[in-house]
Amino acid sequence: MVANYLTKLALFAAFVANSVSAGCTAERDATAHFQVLSYNDVYEMSPDSDDSQYGVLVGGPSRVIPIAKKLRQNFENSLVLFAGDTMAPSLWSGQFKGLQMIEAHNALGVDFACLGNHEFDFGIEGFLNVSVASKFPWLNANVYEAATGKLLRGTKPYDVKIFNSPTMGSIKIGVFGVLYDMQDTSLSLTWTNPIDAANAVAKTLREQENVDFVIALTHQNIDDDNTFSSKVKGVDLIYGGHDHTVQLQTNYGATFLKSDTNFRSIWISDIKYYAPVVVNTVKKNAFSKMSHKNLQITGAMPTDPTFDGKINEYSDKIAELFKRKVGSLCAPTDLTKNLVRKSDCPIGHFFTDALMNFYGKIKPNAAIMNGGGIRTEKVWPAGDITLGDIISWDPFGNIITIIETNGDSLKRFLVNQLQGNCGDNVINANGQYTHNAGFYFDFKCTGPSTGELVTAKWNNIIGDDIQDTDKVTLAFSDFLKGLFNNVKGTTSKDIISIREGARFEVVLEAYIKLQEGNLVCPNSNPVRGIVHF
Repeated sequence: MVANYLTKLALFAAFVANSVSAGCTAERDATAHFQVLSYNDVYEMSPDSDDSQYGVLVGGPSRVIPIAKKLRQNFENSLVLFAGDTMAPSLWSGQFKGLQMIEAHNALGVDFACLGNHEFDFGIEGFLNVSVASKFPWLNANVYEAATGKLLRGTKPYDVKIFNSPTMGSIKIGVFGVLYDMQDTSLSLTWTNPIDAANAVAKTLREQENVDFVIALTHQNIDDDNTFSSKVKGVDLIYGGHDHTVQLQTNYGATFLKSDTNFRSIWISDIKYYAPVVVNTVKKNAFSKMSHKNLQITGAMPTDPTFDGKINEYSDKIAELFKRKVGSLCAPTDLTKNLVRKSDCPIGHFFTDALMNFYGKIKPNAAIMNGGGIRTEKVWPAGDITLGDIISWDPFGNIITIIETNGDSLKRFLVNQLQGNCGDNVINANGQYTHNAGFYFDFKCTGPSTGELVTAKWNNIIGDDIQDTDKVTLAFSDFLKGLFNNVKGTTSKDIISIREGARFEVVLEAYIKLQEGNLVCPNSNPVRGIVHF
């Protein structure tokens, strides 16, 4: 299947090239022909979902490895490029610090990679461990270590690839990478402007390295890539990351492409390069012809048996790590749905307090957790708790985000959530029940699925009223953020986006480590919220 696809791609590329050239007065043969496989934002070794469902985008590196291998076999001039973000967040990354994903990139035969924001989830030292394990260079033209003012260790600003193929021609390709300014001093890093850095390194590649073709690897939002595409000179093609969606944009300057997350899709580019020539004393400039195919990775595609074995090895390791003790409960703690889905309770306080205390660079003044996100339906006894235990408390792999909003939007969201608890003169055990930190609320049910917010105060029941215009920095899960965005009249802007956040079990474990002796003693005093008729 993969072989047939690559053969068809080559024939399609030839057709496109001939079609584009039709009518040219001085058509000439391409100087060089090369292929690029690219991807970005990959965190999971295993497929995303059930691969027995035909056509579902399951992703996973094991299905991409055979494609990369076949590409190398069929095309002497070929590159595999990775546009950043791999060390986190995932369940396995929390334990292996991203090193398991380097196994995937190495198996894919990556030629060059750029940095993503999640490359620093475990600090500079965590990235250095990853860079040492990588069988490819990390390209970085604009991230520096604050302590030394020098380029981040384990990276280089650019690299050059030279192809000399008797069948596909000769070409010298320059590749560099940039990362958006994360504006996070806690990482002990500094950033220069990606556009300024890119213009400088592209000039170096053109004028000093004398390359024929320049590829930029970027990790930034689509708006930044649009600006980058129009303002950076000397770049022929851009492969980007960070948005987690498939994109091909050509409106602003150099074409840029982005893939879906977790190998759900990859790009394969077919590129023909035509060197400058002189015809009848007239110089004709260099140019390129490109076609790009977004290849969706489904369960029908074959996997790589060797890498499947590697996945099984890590699965066995994680099963053992789930037994690792992370702390202790000082008293029996109720996680039954009849409690967590209808009333203020100790475990709800623990979850939301953890949200308030995770991101050191930003201190939220409010946090929310839905009762339906707290699972296991049991009363946990006092005693040791393991990593597997806290994962079972919230098993959904949610990412913790922070937004900036206002008091009016917060109250609208509370009403939208809490009215689900209003039954026919009874408080329903509904997953929408809102556990919270940083504020107090009183919600009165006035009928089935309807009610009103009687009181919303900062900190506690005797705090100041939350005004509509108050600035709210709210921490909650990506699941709740999606619900928040759908409530009419709410406004917000991302402070910690879904693409930058950490998984819930990482947040919980970090909060446990903050407790003296790692002893967890959830309590519900004072009460933070009440739903009643």
